[in-house]
Amino acid sequence: MTAPQYDDLLELATRLACESGELVRGKLGQIAVYIKPDTSVVTDTDHRIQDQIVRTIRQQHPDHAIVAEEGAEGDAALPHPARAEFCWVIDPLDGTRNFTAGLPCFCTSIGILRQGLPVVGVVVEHNLGIVYRAAVGAGAMCNGRAIAVRELPPELDRLVGIPSGKDWVSLRVIQAWCGIENLAFRNLGSTAWHLALVASGALQATFMQRCKIWDLAAGVLLVQEAGGVVSDARGATLLPFDLARDMQDDLPCLAGTPPTHAALLPTVRRTCGD
Repeated sequence: MTAPQYDDLLELATRLACESGELVRGKLGQIAVYIKPDTSVVTDTDHRIQDQIVRTIRQQHPDHAIVAEEGAEGDAALPHPARAEFCWVIDPLDGTRNFTAGLPCFCTSIGILRQGLPVVGVVVEHNLGIVYRAAVGAGAMCNGRAIAVRELPPELDRLVGIPSGKDWVSLRVIQAWCGIENLAFRNLGSTAWHLALVASGALQATFMQRCKIWDLAAGVLLVQEAGGVVSDARGATLLPFDLARDMQDDLPCLAGTPPTHAALLPTVRRTCGD
């Protein structure tokens, strides 16, 4: 397939991500919270969004696999992700902790992989109504306008997204970065949105230590199509995603403009290599 042939998939993913916003309106900070075995949180809204998306995919593309944060890949009616040509990767509500706390900062992320490689990526931030989307080879867009990563002059602070987690690797990376001049840290509680903000030029880089494939699948494509660089913590490519692995495995990731990625990678590599 060439990039224009992904147009229908891009439009469907965009519609599904945007429609998810209807299920969160008026519920900010007013939802019962459940704790999952990994101590992350989930709500009925996460499940309702995911069910709505999965139901449509099964109707329109029954031969496509699905990997989703709340476990759709276990559905016997769906092809196995490692054996299907196309696999949808869904985070129904990235930033659930924000949503449950009443902090208006969360999004829906939908990526489509072809044999493990991202070909469509959509991230919709529901509070601001911002729609980021990309198809492989066709560039990245934000609300209909082309976007690109943006490197700043050396005298200006580069904004860098940092993890929410307090694991020792994340903390040591952040501590090491405190010694780098002209870095300012930001954390919005949503990996997918951090990646979208790198793609749009608002952030110059972001590092994520404890994230999963559904946090990354759409955002990785946005960054790459916007001219950025994405790697694992040691500088190697994340792609193609291994769809035969345990989907609960962490996938540490560093994304950024080419110069900022190159400047920050040695610190991340040293820390994660210890």
